Amino acid sequence: MENATLTRSFELYAFAENHFEKHHLKSIQEISGLITPDKKFWLNIYKGDDDKVFKDVCDFFEIHPVAFEDIQNTDQRPKLEDFDNFILIVTKMLYTKSSIEALEMEQVSIAFNKNLVITFQEHAYDIFDPIRVRLENPYGKMRKLGTDYFSYTLLDAILDQYYVILELISDQTEKLEDDIINDQKKVHLADIYRQRKNLQEIKKIVWPTRELISSWRKSESPFVTKKVNPFINDIYESAVEIIENLEMQRESITTLVEIFMSNISLKQNEVMKTLTIIATIFIPLTFIAGVYGMNFENMPELNWKYGYLTSWIFFIVVSLLMVIYFKRKRWF
Repeated sequence: MENATLTRSFELYAFAENHFEKHHLKSIQEISGLITPDKKFWLNIYKGDDDKVFKDVCDFFEIHPVAFEDIQNTDQRPKLEDFDNFILIVTKMLYTKSSIEALEMEQVSIAFNKNLVITFQEHAYDIFDPIRVRLENPYGKMRKLGTDYFSYTLLDAILDQYYVILELISDQTEKLEDDIINDQKKVHLADIYRQRKNLQEIKKIVWPTRELISSWRKSESPFVTKKVNPFINDIYESAVEIIENLEMQRESITTLVEIFMSNISLKQNEVMKTLTIIATIFIPLTFIAGVYGMNFENMPELNWKYGYLTSWIFFIVVSLLMVIYFKRKRWF
């Protein structure tokens, strides 16, 4: 790999209550001279095009092979696992770089012990910039509390992004509803089902995320301190709130589909009513035209001088009378 790519792959933050430094590393071996027991460290890695980088890091820190498989396999469902030297949290990060139609999902694995937090990401883009800024603040809790609190802030940032995505979906749903009511030609059924699909994808990851937070609350690992329990309870409540929000959004989408289909049915009924009125008007006209079109010899009206003109007058009068009748009945 090129040096520029490697530099971006390893991002190391060393911090303590009165200390902060940041390093861009070219290789994992450079970490050996930087990690000391008197500080806490955050190592942020993204795989990019290098499939070996996660393996190298896991081997370097002696992370369990089962944990490595969970980190490497990006199709994992969110979960938490306790190991002797690390706690592993596997979760999903959601973000959008343009519009909600381009919803991105990426697996983020967080491994932490007493003084080290490692985040494994698939791509360089992430949502952790506010955490990087907070880390530079010497008066914040992030510097004072342990790595379990820092891991909480990472998961909290991921959950906060779920709120942002759900708000975008909600805004899009409201826009679709307005368009359906005002001008349904702007809306396609595929647009509504795309919203439903996004909600289903989020639901698949939020439910197991709540379970992993519940497991974190019950963890007896030495890497989880009592000081962080209130914060873990806070993100548990956030996960529950997100699930409730999801259910409300799904109901809104279901209602939207019903409105869409009802509007289509109404328009079809309007078309059928118009065609029925036209056909009804032509029934007596067709009858008269059919009778006098039989050309029997003993039909005196056929030789009448004003027969043709009278027929047209009769057609027009009957049509007008039927239109007036339908109007009074408010059939159109």
